[in-house]
Amino acid sequence: MLLRRYGHRFRDLLAREANLPTWRELLTGFRRLEDRGEIRGGRFVDGFLGEQFALPVAVESLRGHASSSR
Repeated sequence: MLLRRYGHRFRDLLAREANLPTWRELLTGFRRLEDRGEIRGGRFVDGFLGEQFALPVAVESLRGHASSSR
């Protein structure tokens, strides 16, 4: 649900949401989805530490935005 809404998730973005599981619980689910090839894990947004997860279509969008802002 979070990935469908935003396309991208990392720990610092959880502060914007209420009533969510802990990052550790989400991380377990995100890693399972990554293992199944449904989402991508990596470092997509500079300036934030830790793992980040995104839908495949969002990864391309984030890369396009990063290259156009340089």
